[in-house]
Amino acid sequence: MIIFYLVRHGEAENNVRSILNSLPEIKTYPLTKRGMEQISKTAKFLATVDAAALFSSPIERTKETAEIIADATGLLVEFDERLREAGMGIFNGRKQAELLEKYGDPQMRISPDPADGVESFIEVRGRLKSFLDEVKKKYTGKKVVVVSHGDTLEQLHGTLTNEAPGRSAIGWYPRRGSCTEVVWEF
Repeated sequence: MIIFYLVRHGEAENNVRSILNSLPEIKTYPLTKRGMEQISKTAKFLATVDAAALFSSPIERTKETAEIIADATGLLVEFDERLREAGMGIFNGRKQAELLEKYGDPQMRISPDPADGVESFIEVRGRLKSFLDEVKKKYTGKKVVVVSHGDTLEQLHGTLTNEAPGRSAIGWYPRRGSCTEVVWEF
């Protein structure tokens, strides 16, 4: 068993402007003042849980989020590309409405149009499985904080709770700056 604390980054400039931002980062978007306040509250809570590790996506808004948590908890941040935002392909750097126009039903992203270069939720799960396999070896019986993005956390949550990718795509979704505890029984 591992207890995970799934943290979505705080509000960032790209959220306010409804711009999709995945790797490669065409432009970096820092947290807003509101986003820093959201994460400060989350960090105070996480300082009380005695976590053994703190992992984060390497994208700017998650890096800033993780650093605020690290300051509060004393944990070192381990940046891991497998926790990055779902790849947005041709929609990276563009308005979210453009992606939603084509992929209005989130379940469509289980098998997106290959011409768009959008990372499928199946591919996201593949990289998350690799991450979880490593965490399981080192942190069984412990608590782990993961800082990531909405779609990635949605699929990680689904993996931890044995929910299929399509079901995860229409189920739980983290709010910006939120922290959700999930017990992973294996």
